[in-house]
Amino acid sequence: MDIKLIDEFRRRTNSNYDEAKYYLERYNGDLLEAIIAFEKERTGYQKKGNFHGGSNRLLNGLVRVVQKLIDIKLVVIDRTGRDYMIPLLVLLVLGPIWHILLLVAFVMLIMGYKFLFREISDPNVSVQNFVERIKDKTRENN
Repeated sequence: MDIKLIDEFRRRTNSNYDEAKYYLERYNGDLLEAIIAFEKERTGYQKKGNFHGGSNRLLNGLVRVVQKLIDIKLVVIDRTGRDYMIPLLVLLVLGPIWHILLLVAFVMLIMGYKFLFREISDPNVSVQNFVERIKDKTRENN
């Protein structure tokens, strides 16, 4: 991501670097779309038919949390250097069998595997776009 683009976003929105980077990545560097999305989420503004006020902020917060759980990945590296990325969301879904996962992780450590947590965003996976498509479909049906 170009630092000049991030600085321009920050200048226009009075946001921090993390927010600027997040919105510009989410909208593939489109400054105008990123600013519009930022302002909509910041003010709670939505088009007719969407959630209003507190419930909209709650939905936006949940979307950000789910996106973060997808972006943060457990990177498992084997002895040959090959890595496998598992989203944190998958680990949380498998929470009820945590004792089995812990045993498997322990055995893998003994076998020479390494574990790291990294934030790796995938521009093709956007929870916000998914939610927007669902909202659009419900509007079309009404």
